[in-house]
Amino acid sequence: MRASSWRKCLCPSSPYPPLEIVTGPYDEQIQLDLSRTFTNVGWFDSHRETLSGILNTFSVVNEGFGYPQGLNYLAFPLYYVYYRDEPKTAVEDTFYSLQSLLHVVLPLYPLDAKDSSAFETICSVANLVTLQCYEADDRLSILFAESHAPFLISLVSSIMPTMYANVFSLHDTLLLWDDIISSSCNVMFKHVVRIMVQAILFHKNMFLHMPVDKSMMLFQRTLSQSVSVCL
Repeated sequence: MRASSWRKCLCPSSPYPPLEIVTGPYDEQIQLDLSRTFTNVGWFDSHRETLSGILNTFSVVNEGFGYPQGLNYLAFPLYYVYYRDEPKTAVEDTFYSLQSLLHVVLPLYPLDAKDSSAFETICSVANLVTLQCYEADDRLSILFAESHAPFLISLVSSIMPTMYANVFSLHDTLLLWDDIISSSCNVMFKHVVRIMVQAILFHKNMFLHMPVDKSMMLFQRTLSQSVSVCL
């Protein structure tokens, strides 16, 4: 059911022709990332070589984009869901679904070291998250303070590009993605923002009653246990 739903939204033209797997110029970085992605899920151990091929091929096909860190966390859940549903088409479905997911979070990824547009987008999204939190509870106007801005920017830049897969367990990531992968790319991104807002609102007492450094530290530590409030 999950695989069918994701496939319908992300790669409706499945089944695709077999993908020609190649090794790209980012293989060394990909290997490093593969070794530290969902390391507590033993199921992936026999599939990391296949995932390496998918990510390498993706970096070659998307030559202007390459391979930024974070794509590994988008590829793993996709492959897990598709392989368990239909191993024969899992590689192609993962590859083309990765293309679709990337369109959702692409503005958050810098194209190169000189690309300032991604940082500007990240700041805009952080401001949007802050505004929505304030509209829900005006006491959270504290998030507009200069002391809190770097924290919000850090959250957006570090966990939104992976759609939270680098924060939550695989099981919880799948639950979140069921909610996110529901419609057009624009709607998906709104869901990604909403999850962040809901998590902050649930833990708002941290920000209202604790020093900024302690609230930031505690929020990051407890976020991974907050999937129920994000759905």
